[in-house]
Amino acid sequence: MSNPLHVFSNEQELLEGMWPTPLLKLRIGNDTWAKLEFYNPFSRSVKDRTAWFLFRQALIKNVNHIVEATSGNTGIALASLSSIYGMQFTMFLPVVAPKVYKVLVKLLGGNVIEAGNSTNDVIPLVKRFAEMSNAVNLDQFNNPINVIAHYETTAREIDEQLTSIGKRPSRIIATMGTGGHIAGVAKYFKEKYGNDVEIVGVQPSENSRIPGIKRQNGSNSLLRDIKIDRVVDVSLEEAIDGTISVARTSGILIGISAGATVAAYKRINDVSSTTVLIFPDDAFKYVDILEQTLKEI
Repeated sequence: MSNPLHVFSNEQELLEGMWPTPLLKLRIGNDTWAKLEFYNPFSRSVKDRTAWFLFRQALIKNVNHIVEATSGNTGIALASLSSIYGMQFTMFLPVVAPKVYKVLVKLLGGNVIEAGNSTNDVIPLVKRFAEMSNAVNLDQFNNPINVIAHYETTAREIDEQLTSIGKRPSRIIATMGTGGHIAGVAKYFKEKYGNDVEIVGVQPSENSRIPGIKRQNGSNSLLRDIKIDRVVDVSLEEAIDGTISVARTSGILIGISAGATVAAYKRINDVSSTTVLIFPDDAFKYVDILEQTLKEI
């Protein structure tokens, strides 16, 4: 439950007391809104929601050691929760991930194992490691609780926030990585409003890598029974342009995957409909990547 004065007696209150995260009207389009997920306190990302719902299951089962494959943000959130509750946490991280994730997870007391070029590469390693070390893999990529987390929180918040100002979304644009937050949002809005709300997924274009999201190949179990109306391919350069666009119009420093939703919105080119963009995190983890681009401008 939201705590309007923001005084919290423990970390769970802090997390849930920051919900709903802000919904901000952007200065692009006529009726465009952004769900600012970097207001989540642990990883400063949408992954706090996934991590907390998964972690609660570990608490119920009295787990001592958690292991997870992640491109970064889920790892930070799980490392935070593990430090709070006195559990051991091991993160498997692709070697191409920004180094900030490795540093922050170690700062929180977690173990980091770097391997492979993507989370797909490290998932089999995680499963073997879990078996050998008597750890539990929460498996954000296949665990339906990932979807439930966003069905019950992210999606409901968007609906209630827009309803409070007399609006209903015509379109929601969200990135696809594990598929959890777009699946939860799509499930909620399709159940409640049917095809009156268009769900747009965003993925990297072929031969492009965008931190935090990945190209879908039809094998994602969380998206299998979820209706996504269309998928927009975005290059890294377009995603960074989206990040720059929001920074220089709204003064908000959004992450590169958030910039990808902006790029998809511009590609759709419909500025009149009530549109919500889900911004998964902020720019601070991607300074090195952004610096290279800014040097070229």
